[in-house]
Amino acid sequence: MNYVQSKGHSFPWLVIAASLLLWSGCSLREPLQSESIGDFGRIEFRNSNGQLDGIVVGAPHGLSEPAAVEYATALSDKTGAGLVIAYGFGAKRIPVTQPLIHRLPSAAAADPRRRSVYPEFKAFLRRLANGPVKFYIGVRRASEHSNANRIEIATAGLTMEQLTALKASFKHIRDRVIESTEAPKVDMVLDPLDEISWQATGIKHHGVLMLAARGLTLRLPASLSKESAKQTYKKILSEWIQETVLTTGRNPTGLPAMEVTVLRHGKMESIPGRRGTGIVIGAPHGTFDPYTAGVVREICYRTGLAGVVATGFTPTESGSGWRINVNRPSERYFPSGEVEIETERAAEAYQRYKSSVIKAAQGELRLYFDIHQNGGQRIEVATVGISRERARFVKHAYLSLRDKALAGRSDIAFTEIAIEPVDEIEVGAWAAKAHGILAVAKQGFHFELPADGVMTTASHRKIYTRILTDLIAKIAAHIPPN
Repeated sequence: MNYVQSKGHSFPWLVIAASLLLWSGCSLREPLQSESIGDFGRIEFRNSNGQLDGIVVGAPHGLSEPAAVEYATALSDKTGAGLVIAYGFGAKRIPVTQPLIHRLPSAAAADPRRRSVYPEFKAFLRRLANGPVKFYIGVRRASEHSNANRIEIATAGLTMEQLTALKASFKHIRDRVIESTEAPKVDMVLDPLDEISWQATGIKHHGVLMLAARGLTLRLPASLSKESAKQTYKKILSEWIQETVLTTGRNPTGLPAMEVTVLRHGKMESIPGRRGTGIVIGAPHGTFDPYTAGVVREICYRTGLAGVVATGFTPTESGSGWRINVNRPSERYFPSGEVEIETERAAEAYQRYKSSVIKAAQGELRLYFDIHQNGGQRIEVATVGISRERARFVKHAYLSLRDKALAGRSDIAFTEIAIEPVDEIEVGAWAAKAHGILAVAKQGFHFELPADGVMTTASHRKIYTRILTDLIAKIAAHIPPN
C-alpha cells in the first residue's frame, strides 16, 4: 500500500524558496492543456514551473465561478505552482473535489450522470504534483446570496498556532496593499481556528483536503468579484499564498507543526505537544465519528497535550462497505456487521496509527485518551489501568465542570456520564483493549460521546468541548501514571 509521509525536513523547501523568488511576478508559463472527461465536462491544467512538485492550485467550478478561475490563475502565476480548472461539472451537479459519500457499498454506476468525478480530479492533482500532493490551494466563490462578506478558508494539516500566524500575515499584507487603493477591507477566517459559514466536511474528511498533506480551500465573497476589488485582492492573496507556502514549510519562527501521513485509505495528523510527555489524545475515527477530529484538535490546542487524528478509512474510502478501525488491526462491515475481521490494510493502518501515537508520546505511552462518538444518551468511558477511586474522581470532576459550565443554560442538555470500573457501560472498547491501542497504554480512557446532547449542534459541541478540555487537563494533572 503506497503512502507518503510529510515532515518538516522531507519537503525540499529551500529549493522551493529559491524558485518562488525566481518566479515571483513572472508570467512566462506554459499554456493550459485540456482533457475531456466523457460527456460530463473538461479539465484544463498546466504543470508547475519545474521546481514546485507537490503544490497545486485548483478551481473546481470554472463555468459558474469565473472570478475563482482568475484568482486561481493569479496564485499559480505568482507561486509557479501547478494549476487545474474544472469546467461543466457543476451544471450537472457532479461533485469534483470530493467523492460520493456513503456508508454502504456504492452503486456508483447506477446513474452515471450523478457520479462524482473526484477520482479523475484526484488523478490530475497527483499528475500535476508529480506524485503526492503536498500542498493544495483551492479557490471557490461564495454565492451572491451569502451574507458572509469575508474570505472563509477550510484548512488541513496546519496547527492552530500556524493558522493564527497566517491570519496575522494576511492582515499585514492586506493593510499594506490596500493603503493607497479604494478596495474594501475584507477580513479572513480560517477553520478550525474560526467558525466558517459553509460546509467543508466533505473536502476535509473525504476529498481534496484529505488527499493533500496540507491545504487550504478559499471561499471568496461576491464582493471580491467586482473589478474595483479584484486586481487588488489578487495581489494580496498571491503574496499571502506565496508567504504561506514558504513559512509553513521552512517554519522560520519554530511554530508547532503537524507531522502528516497520507495513506491509501485515509490520513493521519500528529499534533505536537507543548507540555508533558507520555500523554496523547486520539481521534482514530475522525471522519466516521463526526466532529471528533475537531474536538481533539481543540482539546490539544487548549491543553498543550499531543494528539493524533485519523480521517478517512470509512466505507467511502475502502470502497467495499467496510470501515477500517484504525485503533485496532481490523475492519467491520456497516451498517449491520457485528464481526470484525483482520486484514492487511487494517493492520497497516493500525501500525501507522500506533507508531504515530507512540512518537507523539515521545516515549512510553503512559496516558491515552481515545475520543469517539455514538448514538447513546450519555457519555460512556471505558478504561484500562484505572482504579475505582480514580474513576470516581473523574466522574465527580466531570459533573462539577458540567454543572458549572451549564449554570443558567436551559438550552444545553445536562448529559450524564458512566465510567468503568464504577459503572456498567454498553461500549467497553474490548477489541481495542485486547489487541489495539488501549493495550499499548499504561492507563487509558475510551470516551464515547453521544450525538444527542453533546455532538449534534454547534452550541452543544462548543460548550462540551470546553468541559472535556478541562476534564482531560484535570486527569492529566491529578492522576499520575502508576
